[in-house]
Amino acid sequence: MNDYMKRRFLPGQATNCRAQLGIFALILACFVVLSIAGCTGLTGAGTVPAKTNSASPSPGTLVASATALNFGNVAAGSSSPQTLTLSNSSTSIVTISQATVTGSGFSVVGGVSSVTIAAGQNLAIQIQFAPSSAGSVSGSLSILSDATDSNLAISLNGTGMARLAITTQPASESVVVGQTATFSVAATGMGALTYQWKKGGTAIGGATSASYTTPGTATADSGAQFTVVVTDSNGSLTSNAATLTVTLSATAPSITTQPASETVSAGQTATFKVTAAGTSPFTYQWVKNGAAISGATSASYTTSPTVASDNNAQFCVTVTNSVTSVTSNNAVLAVNLPPTISSQPSSQTVAVGQSATFSVTATGVGTLTYQWKKNGVAISGATSSSYTTPAATTASSGQQFSVTVSNGAGSVTSNAANLTVNGATLVLTASTASLNFSSVNIGSNSSLPVIFTNGGNSSVTISNVTISGAGYTASGVSSGQIVAPGHTATLNVTFAPAGTGSLPGKVTVTSNATNSPASITLSGTGVQSVSHSVALTWTSSVSLVSGYNAYRSTVSGGPYTKLNSTPVAPTTYTDTAVQAGQTYFYVATSVDSSGIESADSTEVSAIVP
Repeated sequence: MNDYMKRRFLPGQATNCRAQLGIFALILACFVVLSIAGCTGLTGAGTVPAKTNSASPSPGTLVASATALNFGNVAAGSSSPQTLTLSNSSTSIVTISQATVTGSGFSVVGGVSSVTIAAGQNLAIQIQFAPSSAGSVSGSLSILSDATDSNLAISLNGTGMARLAITTQPASESVVVGQTATFSVAATGMGALTYQWKKGGTAIGGATSASYTTPGTATADSGAQFTVVVTDSNGSLTSNAATLTVTLSATAPSITTQPASETVSAGQTATFKVTAAGTSPFTYQWVKNGAAISGATSASYTTSPTVASDNNAQFCVTVTNSVTSVTSNNAVLAVNLPPTISSQPSSQTVAVGQSATFSVTATGVGTLTYQWKKNGVAISGATSSSYTTPAATTASSGQQFSVTVSNGAGSVTSNAANLTVNGATLVLTASTASLNFSSVNIGSNSSLPVIFTNGGNSSVTISNVTISGAGYTASGVSSGQIVAPGHTATLNVTFAPAGTGSLPGKVTVTSNATNSPASITLSGTGVQSVSHSVALTWTSSVSLVSGYNAYRSTVSGGPYTKLNSTPVAPTTYTDTAVQAGQTYFYVATSVDSSGIESADSTEVSAIVP
C-alpha cells in the first residue's frame, strides 16, 4: 500500500472508509472514461488517477537485459533462440503495447502485445533467428510501452550458413600400374570444413584435404573404393564411393553413360553429363550443333539460359585420353516456349437477350489451357478456346473479356474484348398482306406461301397462328416457334373449297414483335369441275375383223398413242383423258382374228373447249 493509500486508511478513521472508497471508485470510473475517449491503445491498468490533494505517480521504467543480440552462425533451414529479459525497475506498472521485429529470419516467439509488467517484476521474451539462406543478416527489435523510455530498441545480428552438402562426388579413376590416381570432392557447410579420406572404409593417414592422390598403384589396388568424410561445425557427411581401376597398360576411353536429352522452359539452363571408362586422365570437349563450345571441357556442361533458337539443338562430347578419343551420342535440347496468341478476341455487339461468343487462337508446345476472365476476374468453367456469355442484359454492356493461355513453359494474356449490349428491337414482317387463290375446283386444293422475316436485332417468339374462312388451312409455323434475327419462317396457306362461289378468309400471326399481330387477307373462288371428252366414230370395215384400235397424238401425223388396251368391237370410242383448250389428232385401225392390224385410217382432229 503506497503513502497515498496509507493516508486514506489511518487507524481511528474507520467510519470514513466507505466514503473514501466511494470517492476513489468515482474518480477511477472518470479516469476510464477519459482513457477511452482520448488515450486509444492504452488501458488503465497500473495507472493511478490524479487527485487534487496528492501527487501523480511517476511513469514506469523499462530496462532490457541486452541492447544487442548476436546469434552467430546458424545453418539455413534451422533456428536459434535467445532470451531477452525486460525489467520494470520502477514502482508503477508498465504496459507493453507492441513489439516490432525487422530483419529477415528474426521473430518474437509467441509475439508481444498488451502485456503488463508489475513494479519490480521481469518479463522474459524469446527472440528467434531462422535464416532461409546463407549470408549475414541484421535487424532490430523495437518495444513500445508507456514507460519513460517508451521506444526500447535492441539490435539483432546473425549469419545464415549453408548446410553441409557434397556438391561434387569423387569420380572413379582408371590408371596404369605405377601411375597415381587423384580423387576430389567439393562440399559446402558451416565454418571451416575438414576432410578424412578412406580406402576400403579405413582412414588414410594424412589424407585430410579436399583431394587425395594415391601413391604409385599396383595391380592389387584395382577395385579399391575410396570415400571421404566431410565435417563442419554441425556434423559429418560421407561421400559416395569412387572405384580405382588399375590396368597393366593404358586402355582407350569408352562411354558408359551417354548424355541424356533435356527439356527445359525458355530462360532455364540445361545440364548434360557423360561418364567414361578407360585409363585416366580424361579430357572433354562439348560440341553444340557440330561446333566446339568454348570452355566446355568437363564431364558435364551447363548451358546458358535458353532461348527459342536453342530448341532442338544437339549436344555431344568427345572424351580423350593418352590412347585415343571417343565421341558420345547426340543429346537433344527441347526448349518449351510460352504460347503466343495469333488471333485476339474481338469485341462483340449484341442485343438484350442475346449471347456473345469470344474466341482466341493460340499456338505453343504441349497442351494449351485456357482461362477466360470478365473484368479481370476468372470465369468458372470458362476453360476453352472460346467463351459464350447466360443471355446479355443492359447491365452487361461495357464488360471486358480476356483469356490467359498457358502451357508448361508459361502463359500469355490476350487483349481485352468489349461487350456492347444494344436495346432489343423486335420486328416480324410478312412478305405479303393478301393471298388470292383465284378459282379452285371443288375437290382439289391450292397452296400459297407467306414468308415472315425477323428484321430486328433480337429473337421473336410466335405465340399463336389463327386462320378463318371456309376451306382455308395453314401449316409450317406453330405456336412457340422462335425466329432469330435475320431468319425467316414460312407459313403455307392451303385453299380446298367444298362449295362454289367466292370464299374470303384471314390468317393472323401473333408474336412478341412490336408490329404484332400480322394479318393476311385470303380470297379464292370454288368452282364446279367440268369433264371434257372426245367421241370418235368410224365406218366398219368391209372385211371380217375382230375389233378396232383408237390412237391419239398432240401433233398432226403422230407419233400416236393407243388409247384402248384390247380391240373394241363397236365403231365408236370416247376419249375422256383430254384437257380443255388442247387440240388432239386421232386415227383408227382394224384387227383381224389373227391379230393382224390394218393401216391407219384418215387422221381427224378435235379441239377441246
